[in-house]
Amino acid sequence: MYLFESMFDYLATHFTSSAQRTYWGFLLSSLVIAFAVYAKGAGKDWSIAGAAKFIFPKNVWWHRSSRLDYAYFVVNAIVMLLVFSPIIIWVYPAAVQGFLGLFSGAGLPSFTATPAFIAFLYFLAFVLMTDFMVFLAHYLQHKIPFLWQFHKVHHAAEVLNPLTLYRQHPLDFLLTGILAGGGTAFVHALFTHLFSQPFSIWTIGGLNVLALSFYVLGYNLRHSHIRVSFGRIGDRWLISPEQHQLHHSCVEKHFDKNMGLIFAVWDRLFKTHYIPEKEEEIILGLPNGEAEEFNNVYNCYVLPFKKAFKSNKLALASLFLAGFGISSAALAVGAYSPPSLHLEELTWVEVERARNEGYTSVIIPTGGTEQNGPHVILGKHNKIIKQTSEEIAQRHGKTLIAPVMAYVPEGSIEPKTKHMRYTGTLSIREAAFEMVLEDTAKSLFAHGFTDIYILGDSGDSVDAQERAVRKINRDLKAGQRVMHVTDYYSANGQVQYLLDKGFTREAIGWHAGIRDTSELIAVAPQGVRDEERLKTEQTKGANGAFWKASKDIGEMMLELKIQAALEQMKAPES
Repeated sequence: MYLFESMFDYLATHFTSSAQRTYWGFLLSSLVIAFAVYAKGAGKDWSIAGAAKFIFPKNVWWHRSSRLDYAYFVVNAIVMLLVFSPIIIWVYPAAVQGFLGLFSGAGLPSFTATPAFIAFLYFLAFVLMTDFMVFLAHYLQHKIPFLWQFHKVHHAAEVLNPLTLYRQHPLDFLLTGILAGGGTAFVHALFTHLFSQPFSIWTIGGLNVLALSFYVLGYNLRHSHIRVSFGRIGDRWLISPEQHQLHHSCVEKHFDKNMGLIFAVWDRLFKTHYIPEKEEEIILGLPNGEAEEFNNVYNCYVLPFKKAFKSNKLALASLFLAGFGISSAALAVGAYSPPSLHLEELTWVEVERARNEGYTSVIIPTGGTEQNGPHVILGKHNKIIKQTSEEIAQRHGKTLIAPVMAYVPEGSIEPKTKHMRYTGTLSIREAAFEMVLEDTAKSLFAHGFTDIYILGDSGDSVDAQERAVRKINRDLKAGQRVMHVTDYYSANGQVQYLLDKGFTREAIGWHAGIRDTSELIAVAPQGVRDEERLKTEQTKGANGAFWKASKDIGEMMLELKIQAALEQMKAPES
């Protein structure tokens, strides 16, 4: 039942998610454009009945080729969900980590100053790389005879409808996914390394704004009988629906033309761009009646292998070896992942499986329940450390996370000292805190985990954590390691970064100042009381110009902590 529901959801997502090209909103915008084309041609004689006949002719939508598209869409979506999508999804994060390690190992420089325009350059580079890699995959599918055997499945369509988009052999999707994932991972890792901060593309509904705009402009008409051109100037820069329809034509002068997704510039560079002088005849399908062979779903899957095997046994063997290598790498690097990285969100069976699958490292995060002025909630550290420890665990790989310790030393209870002077703060004795850390680490070692990282977000916990680590080290067995990740808190470069940005040390402050407040805005903005924060004056329990805190600063502060921790965790033992 669960598998059936997953398949249904996966199919439905193609029409309900704006990240999909066949999203209902994009289909609707194409319908509006199609109606406009009809109305322009019909003039005063237009009618709803005429529009329906023009846009939904039976000889297109109920053609045997369209019926095959519908069946293939369902079957192929299931195959992609179960087999190929997990591999494609794995490529991007694995490649990002690989490139980050490569850039770091090569000594590529990084800059602390990040001009505002860099975010735009990142977005532009990400979009251009995505589009080029999709073009490159398409170009190779046409120019390499072995790959063409698989791409024929798409070109065998004798009529076009929006679901023809999905009549592609899974190996087509796999090649495109690997190239696009690897290319965009290179861009993301390069910018992240050079400017020491994470970037994100500008999106609406999960889709970058440029692609979204393009899809609204009638993208789904590319696979239709309705011709829409962007004009001679527009067609020089963007691939219009008409240009892609010509791409599907088996007329000789249309062969291997207009392979781009969004931009026409790649076709122009590779001499494959074609703009018709007038409305030229389009004959869909494959030459010499070859489309007849792809007359059912089974043949669409199997026939390309038979043809490829017959024409090039070495290429087919190479393909299988490459597929085996990719699949093996996916399994080795992280094809299995537990439902959550947080121990408290897993069953004991899931934790045991994760450990057996190589998740032998555990982060023990410590936060605190302490006053942070009138503008920040008591659980600030807990919110922040849960977010950062998860990001660190993901990037470090094969790492789980123990529950955040919300009770830490915050000062003497009687007489009240440090944060205990403020109502709501909860404190425990340092000896008790050390014992909890010791027993937590020993519990994890007893269950077969080998590497324990103690990560603290509060300065009041540092000394006790260091003492706990020394005690744990006394009883370590061969193959076990415990590390106090001090750089996360004490050597993360946050202050220097803000000084370079023009803030004074007084403005930066220390407790509940710009850094803490900005971090919480980035992680849990509901935990910051803006009516108090924006009073622009010092207040009890906080210092620094916390009214200048912002989400952008917070994201940078978090990234600096994360990178400092990762570098210390991955450094060889002295």
